[in-house]
Amino acid sequence: MTGVPRWAMLLLAAALVLYGVAVSQGWLRDPSLARADYVGTIDVSADDAKLYRAVPFEWQVTSAAGAFKGNDTAHVRIDPSGERTVLCGWVFLDKGGASIRATRWLSEARLVVGDIKVTALFIAPVDKKPGDGLNAGCLRLDEGITAATDAALNLEGQPVRE
Repeated sequence: MTGVPRWAMLLLAAALVLYGVAVSQGWLRDPSLARADYVGTIDVSADDAKLYRAVPFEWQVTSAAGAFKGNDTAHVRIDPSGERTVLCGWVFLDKGGASIRATRWLSEARLVVGDIKVTALFIAPVDKKPGDGLNAGCLRLDEGITAATDAALNLEGQPVRE
């Protein structure tokens, strides 16, 4: 067989396995993001919904059909009352395909909370109203990382591929 030597192929395979292990263990993370864990969802009552803040954002998604842009609003709550700060959020799926594209953009966006950044992937897409079975997605910040309840909130990100 001509071309690439067998040892080079084995080295490439070993490097890919090591890369996969590093990614799965979380050893390779975006250094600009605060360390946090997705902890699941929480039911949001009509009274609890008053504690969530509206965070408007602009999204852009590209696909073979073209580029799409739009605006939407996520609802986010910061709860620093426990041992670790918890962020919970949702975005309504009330705009058809535009809402689906907005959630696609959120899957790669960053939520800026005061002076820290976290992945916005925890923000749950919902089709129910608070008190009617709405479940917000929640993220727990690692120990030592805190955010004030009234910290500035902003969603940022680049255009993503659909």
